[in-house]
Amino acid sequence: MRLRTALTASATAVAATLALLTAGTAPSTAASTTASDVTSAALTARNLPADGKILPVMGQDSDTLSDYRTQVLDNSALNAPQPGGVTLYTNLVEGGSPAPLAGMFSPADWGSGTVDFNKTLGQYPGAALAVGLYLSDATAGCGNQPLRAIIGRSDADITPQLTQQYRGDIDRMLNQFKSWGRPVFLRIGYEFDGPWNCYNADFYKQAFQYIKGRIDALGAAKVATVWQSAAWPLNASPDHPEYNYTVTDANHLNPWYPGDQYVDYVGLSDFYNSGSLATQWGCSSYDVNPVTLQNRVLDFARSHGKPVMIAEASPQGYSTSGHTKSCIMKKNPQATSAGTLLSEWYAGYWSWIEQNSDVIRVAAYINTDWDAQTQWQCANGAPAGGTGCANGYWGDARVQADPAVRDAFLGELRKCVFVGGTTGTCTGGGTSGGSTGGGSTGGGTSGGSTGGSTGGTTPPPSGDFTQGVATGGSGHDTIWFKPSGAAETFVAVHYSLPGGGQLNYMATYNSSTARWELPVTVPAGATLTYYFDYQPTTQTYQNTTPHYTFTG
Repeated sequence: MRLRTALTASATAVAATLALLTAGTAPSTAASTTASDVTSAALTARNLPADGKILPVMGQDSDTLSDYRTQVLDNSALNAPQPGGVTLYTNLVEGGSPAPLAGMFSPADWGSGTVDFNKTLGQYPGAALAVGLYLSDATAGCGNQPLRAIIGRSDADITPQLTQQYRGDIDRMLNQFKSWGRPVFLRIGYEFDGPWNCYNADFYKQAFQYIKGRIDALGAAKVATVWQSAAWPLNASPDHPEYNYTVTDANHLNPWYPGDQYVDYVGLSDFYNSGSLATQWGCSSYDVNPVTLQNRVLDFARSHGKPVMIAEASPQGYSTSGHTKSCIMKKNPQATSAGTLLSEWYAGYWSWIEQNSDVIRVAAYINTDWDAQTQWQCANGAPAGGTGCANGYWGDARVQADPAVRDAFLGELRKCVFVGGTTGTCTGGGTSGGSTGGGSTGGGTSGGSTGGSTGGTTPPPSGDFTQGVATGGSGHDTIWFKPSGAAETFVAVHYSLPGGGQLNYMATYNSSTARWELPVTVPAGATLTYYFDYQPTTQTYQNTTPHYTFTG
């Protein structure tokens, strides 16, 4: 369950949401998107990293960040790169526990580790600050009172005094951000479309707009707004259409969007990838393939010319200290190795960032021992949302708990695509792709054939795969990739059509054809340019193919 940062979440609300698991359908394939759906506008936002680089952020509580400081950053033998930012949380729910703006002015702990802004900022003096702002009254009936009070509605339970109280605390928070004098990424009502938050879409948008207005009115020029989707792959709350929790609707995100003038970054939660789905969702089903849903968020950002912040990421269900892995919906840990942890989750995470580095500009990792925090603890065999496992199974995501994971993690952060990275070719931006080369026009070309390389990690061995584009009716075609030998952990497709930018999707394995496939619409006479990133199960690194072309 995705209540990872909710403050005193309602067990009743959690159980109700998780009851929907039994209604899940079979995983869907990736949605088809054409280049006309995406604009090529330059990315603009407050606190945007220079040269197209990605800002690495660590979180998500003061205890976790203190441990990372002492166990990793202060270990001179590791020569670990400093994170560009740190993640902490606070809330704005009047009359509840913890009190509004918990952790900002004095330490607080609601079962997810101590939050102490002043302590953490003192330990990370040069870091930006990512703040999750909780606005849900899920524990008090889901009436959306905080949102309604912020926007100043004249409802029976919204007095002028209550509105004044909320708005006063918003100004107090923003003025405190100004006093710290560092870049802030403010995730307003983070995971807005997470059903556990029970936000009304219209109230949420108006509250977001109000807070952005106060940021500007108070001159908080270093505060960037982040509009963060949960990317939760289950439909929920069909009896509350105002919540807009129907993720099978391809336009699901539109009703939640406050508008381009209010949003600096499109954010999302990223707990799953193509390499880890079989483990994390192996005991349950979903309504939309989680990777497809995450890619939908990225394409939404592209269509609005917005940079992306991976606001929360963690290998849910894996334990770096215990060397186990488990389905997230029912804890059943199985022994595994550091190599499997790296190949199943971490490799997919890093490759997904690389494949989408045209739009991703901030990447936050949750380096937490979830098992040690009461809010996230889960008993063996307990189903998510039930007694003993209120929020699903999370595990231990601390990279320093295993030397191999730690060293691989730090090695990624040293790459030039990240702010502060120095390894590799450090020349300009983080956009993926490369020059177009020759290739197939629909058919069965083997790996290693002539074509322009994209500068990936490793060129493909000759004869490693076949690939092509299968034509369909009315321009509905399918890009396909078929391994010649070992099975693949993942296959990513990067493609573009005339007049549009590059699109990046994870392909879906089709057991009936024994190949990886991605639907695509190629207009008659248009030339599709595409290439693949793929990782055989026998490797912990990915291969990048030449470019190929297909004319519709």
